[in-house]
Amino acid sequence: MIQSLNRYNPSFAMPEEDTPVTHQDNKFTLADPELSRNPAFLEYSVHSDILDMLHTFVPPAMRGRGVAGVLVKTGLMFAARKNFKVRLSCWYAEEFVKKNGSFGSKIIK
Repeated sequence: MIQSLNRYNPSFAMPEEDTPVTHQDNKFTLADPELSRNPAFLEYSVHSDILDMLHTFVPPAMRGRGVAGVLVKTGLMFAARKNFKVRLSCWYAEEFVKKNGSFGSKIIK
């Protein structure tokens, strides 16, 4: 499942259509039991109209496959659909946006 993300370019397509990202309780997750017992995730909080990307985690066996980028892009697109402003407390999310853009989200400090 995740092996197909080796070719994944975050600007390529809508992650919801291409990957098994789930969304529940202020967390986007991407799991592949063949690679890791633990899923990769992006945690966030929402206060008023601000979505704060707090933390990404990718298990070692899933790293280097574009998984964190898929999760951040999914979060950015979710925020844009909900008209949330986005705070990038997570260092990876901040680097991702610098390299790939905000996908329609309004980034705040």
